[in-house]
Amino acid sequence: MLTILKPVVEKGLQPVGRALIGVNPNVISLLGLIFPVLFFWFVMQEWYAVALVTFVFLAVDLLDGMVARASGRVTPFGGFLDSTIDRFADFTVIAAFGFAGLVRWNVILPLLLLSFLISYIRSRTELAAKGNLSAAVGLVERTERLIVTFLALLLYLLFPDVTLWHLNLAELAFIVLTALSAYTVGQRILFAYKHL
Repeated sequence: MLTILKPVVEKGLQPVGRALIGVNPNVISLLGLIFPVLFFWFVMQEWYAVALVTFVFLAVDLLDGMVARASGRVTPFGGFLDSTIDRFADFTVIAAFGFAGLVRWNVILPLLLLSFLISYIRSRTELAAKGNLSAAVGLVERTERLIVTFLALLLYLLFPDVTLWHLNLAELAFIVLTALSAYTVGQRILFAYKHL
């Protein structure tokens, strides 16, 4: 849904991308492992404000593709590596809430499953279509998931004692995200059914 904003964000990051033009895009992808791990660590230490600042640096994920395209070094392995690191980052960021005790695991686990399914269904659909089809459809993609995750921690930081139906605001945000993710899985399955 918010994928339409990607060109705007990439335009803002262009000066950084130009500065990194001599760096191997795969190295930039690997550097993207640092920020989810730092986010996890800061959440575990209850340094929520620092974790939120670190979260912003997850945008480094866009730089590897920008540098690869600008330097003519786009490769199938680069796309594979980027996607693999994205899955690691998704798990690390979402699981941080569970390990830190901010969100119960019975809320975390369905969201993790659906997050991976959304990505898998797209990949499997495009593979089955032999590259002739883009399956980037649905309400919630990675951008939306990251934004809601950021908001969940922000809400918890600002209103740690506020609860509704015995759920804190981070848990409520995750439940809403889970419902939207389930809807997206349905959308992608239906899309695959109609187009394959």
